[in-house]
Amino acid sequence: MAQKVPLVLSILLLLTSFRSRLIRIQWSPDGWRQASSPTTARPWHPLLESDLDSDGFSEEIILQGGSLTVAGRDGILWNSPETWSVRAAQMADLNRDGRNEVVLLVWRPFEPWPVDAWLPHGGRIAEFHDSEYQSCHLILWGWAGGRYRELWAGSALAEPLVSFYSADWNGDGFQELLTVETGYDRYPQATAMSLWTWNGFGFSHIDRLTTEIGGFRFLVDAESMPSILIDTWIRPPDPRR
Repeated sequence: MAQKVPLVLSILLLLTSFRSRLIRIQWSPDGWRQASSPTTARPWHPLLESDLDSDGFSEEIILQGGSLTVAGRDGILWNSPETWSVRAAQMADLNRDGRNEVVLLVWRPFEPWPVDAWLPHGGRIAEFHDSEYQSCHLILWGWAGGRYRELWAGSALAEPLVSFYSADWNGDGFQELLTVETGYDRYPQATAMSLWTWNGFGFSHIDRLTTEIGGFRFLVDAESMPSILIDTWIRPPDPRR
C-alpha cells in the first residue's frame, strides 16, 4: 500500500496541473481554424417546425423517449417505427431540394447488406453495431412525389454519432451536415467531428477533426459564420520558464 501512495499523489498533481479552456473554431477553405471569441453569440437550437409540403401550413416534430412524431394541422402524419430509438432530430434542407425535411439520428437493430450473405467474412459493415447489435443511422424523411416518405437512409455508420448540426458552414448558401462522432464501444464520448455536403445521392466527406477530448459545445455567432466551441484541456505555462 505504501508504494501506491506516491503514484496516486503524482496522478492527482498531474490532473490539477491542467485547466479547462474553450476554443472556438470555424470552417474555412483551408479546413478548421481557431477563431477569436465572439462578441455576440447565441446557442444553437434545432429547427423543429417548418412547412414540409409547401402547402402554407407548418408541420412540427416531437421527440420524446426515443420516439418521434411528425404532426400537421390535420393531426399526426407519421410516427417513427417501434424498433427505432431516435436520439436526435431536426428540420433542415440537407438534400438541397429547396424544401426542409426531417433529419433523424436513429439507432435500430443491425441489418447486414443482402450481398454480405455471399461474402466470406461477413461483409464490410459486419462490425458496425454495438454489443446489443444496435447500429446508428442517419435518415432523411419528408415530402416528395406528392406524399410523405423516407427520402434517404444511410447504411449502418462505421462511427456512430453523438449529435449532428445543420448549418451553412462555408457560406455558399446551402446547409452542410456537421456530425460529432464516437465509437460503438465508446458511446457517448466524442472522438471526432466531421463535415459533410450533399452530392445528389448521399453525403460526401469534406473534413474531419479528430480529438480525444470528448466535449463539443456548439454556438452560432449572430454576426458571422457558425462556429464550434470545443472543451479541451491544456497545461498552463510553467512560471519558472
